[in-house]
Amino acid sequence: MKYSNNKIKSLYSKENPQLIKYCEWKDCNNKGIHRAPRNRSNLREFRWFCLDHVREYNKKWNYFIGLSQKEIEKEIKEDDTWHLPTWPMGQRFYSNTIKDDNEILKNYENKRDNTYTNKTKDNKILLAFKKLDLPVGANLIEIKKKYKKLVKKHHPDANLNNKSSNNKLIEINEAYKFLIDNYPI
Repeated sequence: MKYSNNKIKSLYSKENPQLIKYCEWKDCNNKGIHRAPRNRSNLREFRWFCLDHVREYNKKWNYFIGLSQKEIEKEIKEDDTWHLPTWPMGQRFYSNTIKDDNEILKNYENKRDNTYTNKTKDNKILLAFKKLDLPVGANLIEIKKKYKKLVKKHHPDANLNNKSSNNKLIEINEAYKFLIDNYPI
């Protein structure tokens, strides 16, 4: 490529005080109104060319020149995430990167770790089946039938506001809701 470094001339006059950029191509005196990146590492630094020379410069421009095949593949892969950092699904990155003076995220993370493990969820499913007096693995129709039967039995109107019956009804409702929301039926 034939271009000169920093070929910028200024034409100052009292009527029109401005800086005029000229084409950086060697021996070209046209105005440089079209920009092109200088190199891959700094894409916000430009060379200025006239229309004919920017076309020629762009034809020869190769963003990947000097990179190995692995580096090219890595660059293309990073384009998928706009060159931003990513983490594998399920890993929590925020505890190290966000300033948390009140330890809100730490408390949330501890709560999440203690209450939502698969073992705890499985135990809650077993407990819900037990509260509804159903065998583990009952289907949706069986769960709904049993729920309706238990609600009628423990309803406050049928038990004259008996407190133990009211508490049992609350447990039945919670168990039913938990099964409907979490059990793969």
